Amino acid sequence: MTRRAVRLAGPLLALAALAACGSSGAPEGERAPTKIVNPYHDRLLGLTPFYQRLTLMRAIRDNGNRCPRVEAGRYQEDYRNLALWVALCGDGRYWGVFIAPNGDTQVRQCTQMHQLGLPPCRPLTGPGAGQETNALAPAPATPTNTAG
Repeated sequence: MTRRAVRLAGPLLALAALAACGSSGAPEGERAPTKIVNPYHDRLLGLTPFYQRLTLMRAIRDNGNRCPRVEAGRYQEDYRNLALWVALCGDGRYWGVFIAPNGDTQVRQCTQMHQLGLPPCRPLTGPGAGQETNALAPAPATPTNTAG
């Protein structure tokens, strides 16, 4: 081989190796999704409900939002390698708290999730939610007694 061929062979082999990376032989749509390890989400799951609410309140406040107290909070789902938690503040506002695997957080009001193209917040009801109301939906109308 000439010197020039040797100089070109190195980069070409590197490009071929890069092209082969991640190629499992299966078509693109048939690959199993990989689960991203998120130690911060895992730690939050392991906390007591009191400390989960406290941690969610801190994340909301650290992102420049107001939340006097988190009344309830719950893990909802994974979204684009972020763990989505929903928190209900004492002022009645719901927040979506996204936790990245590196510990970064992003917080959005649940009322804005749809227009931002994010998954909608599900209501915090049932066991472990700490709240049996759904502040995302309008309150049911109370019947009025018209009879005297």
